[in-house]
Parts: sequence; structure tokens; C-alpha cells
Amino acid sequence: MKPKKMNASEILAELARLREQLPPEMKKPRPRKDSGATRTKLPPSGDAMADFETAAVIEALESLADDVHAGIEEKRAKMIEKALEIYYAAEELAKQPEHADLIKHVEEMQRAYMSEFGKPIPPKKK
Repeated sequence: MKPKKMNASEILAELARLREQLPPEMKKPRPRKDSGATRTKLPPSGDAMADFETAAVIEALESLADDVHAGIEEKRAKMIEKALEIYYAAEELAKQPEHADLIKHVEEMQRAYMSEFGKPIPPKKK
């Protein structure tokens, strides 16, 4: 069965519905990369209304993608911050003889961080 072709207003309504389903932290107002101007350009079709609708859909898609990306990056930064807290705690505990079993885990975390970021884990801030 062939999918129903949606017009611009239906697509925009669906994108608005999708945006409403995002977690609250992904709905925060964020500055747009190009001050609201559509970044993806298509050649003019000769139909000004169709071109306007296409540009509106493209801008809505790019805006939603930007918000999702920014939200994911924020969550990733928080996750890395929490992982570093765990690392620093394990590193301190591993210095104690009764927790020597943590040394291999600390070393594995160091290797994983180096692999992901290409640099050693930064020292804990005091």
C-alpha cells in the first residue's frame, strides 16, 4: 500500500506533535544557527507557494533536529559528568589496600575515556 502524501500543513502539524512528545529539557528555547533562515536551499520550482511551504517544512525539520541534537548533547554531558564522579570515587578507593580490586576497573575506565576522547581523564577539580 502506497503511503498517503501529506501536504505542508499536515507535515507541520505532525512535526509539532512530535515536538510535544520530546522531554521537557529538549523543548527549551535555543538560538537558531542561522537566525531563522532556512539552511537547506532547494532550487525554485516556479511555484512561489509550493516553495514557501517547502521552506517552512525544511525549517521545521531542521529546528526539530537541532533541538533533539542539543538535548542529546546536554544529556551526554551530564552522563559524562556522572561517570567522572564514579571514576574519581573508584580511583580514590583503589588506593586503599582493601579496595585493590578496583584498580583494574579504574584502568579500564581510563582506557575507555582515552579511546572516546583521545586524551587522559582530567584530574578531579578541587
